[in-house]
Amino acid sequence: MCLLDQRSGAAMTVRAQLEALASAGWSCRSVTASLCDGGTEYPKEKLFGPEGSKTEHIGKNIVLELAGVRHQILHTHSTVGANLTQVEADTLSMMLADALRSDPMDLVLTYGSSNLSRGLQSMARKHASVMAFYLANDSYTDRSLFQSMDAVICPSEFLSGFYRERLGLEPFVLRDTISKHFILESAHRDCADRQAVRRNGLVTYINPSLSKGGMLFVRLAHMALTHRPDITFLALEGRMSRSEWQRRMGVDPGSFENVFWLDNQKDIRRVYKRTSVLLFPAFWQEASGRSIAEAQLSGIPVIASRRGGIPEQMNGGGICLPNPPGCEENHARLPSEEDVRPWFDKLCSLLDDPEKYDRACTRALEAAKPFHPETVRRETVRFYTELVQKLDY
Repeated sequence: MCLLDQRSGAAMTVRAQLEALASAGWSCRSVTASLCDGGTEYPKEKLFGPEGSKTEHIGKNIVLELAGVRHQILHTHSTVGANLTQVEADTLSMMLADALRSDPMDLVLTYGSSNLSRGLQSMARKHASVMAFYLANDSYTDRSLFQSMDAVICPSEFLSGFYRERLGLEPFVLRDTISKHFILESAHRDCADRQAVRRNGLVTYINPSLSKGGMLFVRLAHMALTHRPDITFLALEGRMSRSEWQRRMGVDPGSFENVFWLDNQKDIRRVYKRTSVLLFPAFWQEASGRSIAEAQLSGIPVIASRRGGIPEQMNGGGICLPNPPGCEENHARLPSEEDVRPWFDKLCSLLDDPEKYDRACTRALEAAKPFHPETVRRETVRFYTELVQKLDY
């Protein structure tokens, strides 16, 4: 899976970890295919740029140097994993074999459990001094996947404990590595700036999908359209497109009069600059929530589900609410207005009260301190340096 995929939290975190190591003098590379999360095509220009995305380059090994990391990406005909051909899978295997032969690897970091992923991991195990697996969600059920790994890494104590109980693993916890390019430089807004954003900003919801509380958002936006037409929402597309929403659920949230729908953005700071509140509902067992850390580092209050690792990620900085009844069991269930009323009331209260909003911004910044890019960069470099030294010598 391509590390340049901005729809994938795992890809963004692993990429940020490599960039942190590169900044400390490590020689870092990735070997991937141009496969991205979701069932719809990812814009290849966002991966390769205008020139590299041309169809004439399909089947080629595209090399990009970004933030000190050398990315070797097999340009596949499709960005959807299910469409990968056997020829492309064989080519990716050869790419990895060449990379492993050309340079000795002190550390190989990996994730994924497909048959192809397992084959690549087995190949890397024969060459790498240390193998580490980044475990980013609660979907893994086969303990044998981790038997050849020297370390398993999770983004939260919640997920570490989850896999300790489910599979008997002992994962290390390494907080989400957030690049400075994902947070606002002007996070410490003065009171006047904060109030301007409170009055005129957008309520942002990232990655509208069923597991990420999409039906709660649909109900909330519909309630606001009726009772608070002054509130405007921004939905930032992720794995589930508007056409998928229409096809699968018979509803297009982007068609609501009070909702702006944007494609996935390369520069998330442009979104955060206009965001008054971040909504982060989740019906599945969210491991942590990268955008929670990004928003709080940018001084943006967050209203989120009390689910999985979210309260841990919030670190006391935002508002955690229970999910509507039945939605965790059935992600496609449309909750009633009564079920969503606590979310609606908290949002309105935050936007209507200048003092409460100002305190929420300050609390978000305070809660985000453990996720400061420089703090986590040092922790990341120290963790992997000690891991290699411990296991290699």
